[in-house]
Amino acid sequence: MSDGQLLKLRLSLMGRPVRNYTFEKPVIAVGRDPAADVYVDNPGVSRDHFRLEKTETGEYRIVDLGSANGTFVNDQMVNTTVVHNNDVVRFGKYTLWVGYEQDRRAKSRAGDSGAPVSESERHTVVLSRAEIGHILEREPKSPAAKVIPMAMPTPGGAVSVPPPSRTGALLVWGSGFVVGALAGAAAVWLFLRR
Repeated sequence: MSDGQLLKLRLSLMGRPVRNYTFEKPVIAVGRDPAADVYVDNPGVSRDHFRLEKTETGEYRIVDLGSANGTFVNDQMVNTTVVHNNDVVRFGKYTLWVGYEQDRRAKSRAGDSGAPVSESERHTVVLSRAEIGHILEREPKSPAAKVIPMAMPTPGGAVSVPPPSRTGALLVWGSGFVVGALAGAAAVWLFLRR
């Protein structure tokens, strides 16, 4: 059972972020081995460079695995030591920033009562198209679009034009743009045909 503590690692190469990791497992392997949890393909990194082992207190201990270029925690060469929040592990040209964080998901799963959550509540729910359609059918329909007359004759014979709406203005601007673009294209075509 997890204690709800997560290990956050931020891998950087010469100060540039490469990748972020989040672990809850008790042992994390770091090295050039493609099967490592933190895989680094660089000749300055040993195949099995070091590993992080969870201690009884929930923090992790770093254990150098006989690497050729050594492992440094806060610029001190180490064989084994506990890494704390905000420690920086350097190996080859790479650095790993270490952070500890409480798993917010575990807290929300258990709720305020602290009661265990069933296995079915821990998974993502996937809906079929029919189920999504059924949900959308129950949604209230939006009111029909309002029709705005463009011009209305008045009893005296004059024409009254309502103030332009945003939609109307956009429609006028859009049609003007299209007409202008077509006229410009025709002018270019005529010019190139000479």
